[in-house]
Amino acid sequence: MKFMVLNSSGNAGKSLLSRELLYPRLLDTKIVEIETVNSGGSKFESLNILKFKGDGDFTDVYMEILENENIILDVGASNLTRFWESMSTFAGVETLFDYFIVPTSTRGKIQEDTFKTINFLHSEGIPTEKIKVVFNEVVASVKQDFEVLLSVDFPFDDNLYIKKNESLFNDLGFLKKTIFDIYNPDLDFYKPLFLKEKDGKEKLRLIKMDLANRQAQIVKERMDSVFESITGEKALWMGNEGEISKNKKDTAKKQNDLESGINSDDEEL
Repeated sequence: MKFMVLNSSGNAGKSLLSRELLYPRLLDTKIVEIETVNSGGSKFESLNILKFKGDGDFTDVYMEILENENIILDVGASNLTRFWESMSTFAGVETLFDYFIVPTSTRGKIQEDTFKTINFLHSEGIPTEKIKVVFNEVVASVKQDFEVLLSVDFPFDDNLYIKKNESLFNDLGFLKKTIFDIYNPDLDFYKPLFLKEKDGKEKLRLIKMDLANRQAQIVKERMDSVFESITGEKALWMGNEGEISKNKKDTAKKQNDLESGINSDDEEL
């Protein structure tokens, strides 16, 4: 499957949905970030990420879309207009994506920008059934928290929501890990590890992983439901660490080639 994650507003949850909702539920996938301002998911070591600045030739991104059966295009808010202009010079490229994921948050400005993003996608010929709005950082309920957005004419799915959980995602940021990295269905998995650990710093890290894992059980289940509602398919849980490491290594090499101006496919003459 091929996803584009976008919103004309910043801080809506694009990178979070890319790495936590979509990435671990797709086999052998890659995140392509179009971003010049924020660091995105680059600090999360297990992610297979290729980053573009968004002001270059669309051809490189297009090749990634063609070469990868599963791909997530995470487009930064500050890059959206220019990137889309570059992309739209190639007729029909938008049809390569199965879904356009538009995350939104409870803040009024972001809700307004979400509606603008929906209208923009419609103006570019994207059919409504391909546009999926995901309600992020829900506190009370979708109906209460997103009253402004829900008043517009669009067939929102109120099952596409993720509850606010600053504690979990702050801990994951501290650990530089994703839910997939720390998740274990055995709730006591980390307990013997931190009980026998003598180093204070490592003990704290293991305790945070234990707490994150306990919160992740509920969040993972919710995200499974969101993924299945979007795609109509059973949510998978990503392959083994060997595959992740290989994908990450291949992407790191390509990233270095891009930054140095070398084409890794060029043969020596």
